[in-house]
Amino acid sequence: MKSFSTGSEKLVFIFGPTGIGKTELACEVAEGIGEIISVDSMQVYRGLDRGTAKPSEAQLKRVPHHLVSVVPPDYRFSAGDFRRLASKAVSEILSRGKLPILVGGTGLYFKVLEYDFIDAPGADTALRESLYQKEEKQKGSLYSELVSVDPEAARSIHPNDLVRIVRAIEIFRTSGIKFSDFCSGGRGLKPRFETMKIGLAVYRAELYSKIEARCWEMIKGGLDQEVKELLNRGCMEQYPSMKGLGYSHYTQFFKGCYSARETERLFIRDTKRYAKRQLTWFRKESAAVWHSPVDVEEIRKSVESFLER
Repeated sequence: MKSFSTGSEKLVFIFGPTGIGKTELACEVAEGIGEIISVDSMQVYRGLDRGTAKPSEAQLKRVPHHLVSVVPPDYRFSAGDFRRLASKAVSEILSRGKLPILVGGTGLYFKVLEYDFIDAPGADTALRESLYQKEEKQKGSLYSELVSVDPEAARSIHPNDLVRIVRAIEIFRTSGIKFSDFCSGGRGLKPRFETMKIGLAVYRAELYSKIEARCWEMIKGGLDQEVKELLNRGCMEQYPSMKGLGYSHYTQFFKGCYSARETERLFIRDTKRYAKRQLTWFRKESAAVWHSPVDVEEIRKSVESFLER
């Protein structure tokens, strides 16, 4: 692909459900003209490799990647952290005359980077700690509360994503405003960049087949041993990093809650459910143009046209 000078703050978003093939397609698109920023709430953690589908060594050498393995597993990485680090990466990439290509499946992260958000209330540490204590005493109680006070947010947040559940409830209790209102594309938000949005989708049966294949690749690649090593290093199941798909499942396995076969079944099942929620979120992006991940040449040409405008 020929090289371009972006000439303005243009960004390309490539999003879609887990397992669909976003990373490889992004490398095809980015090669020669851009750099990739990972938009993934799990790939930011160091030491979580087999279960997060991080770019391969070959892909990292092929195209520069940002926001991969940038924080330790005990860090509570937030959407605000992403906005800060991604904004810095965008500025650096643009200064080199390259195109920032943001790739991933964490929908909220795309939105907090794209828009000038109304400031959410600051952290209430006492309230936050009390919420974590409540969850320790009664598992699932916070997600039930979120379903009650903000069902739209609950639909977009995984029941195991305790960090975001706590933050959503914290915002509601301290301000009376629903978390989903802060995440909506309306309500006083202004775009910060000129963006091209590319959504990736396939028929559900094909997606589920891809997900199963990826999950089995992770399992056979030693995901259980990676989780065991993390636990042996002192990583606790309360860490946001350890609540990700696969990591939470094998944590429960090592606690004796499930057999190996049941752990595998739940891991695959929950990954499919997560992909369904991702698609529900991204389908709300009215400006997105949807493609199959095999439409590489068509997507590359559309990106070229976007840069030439």
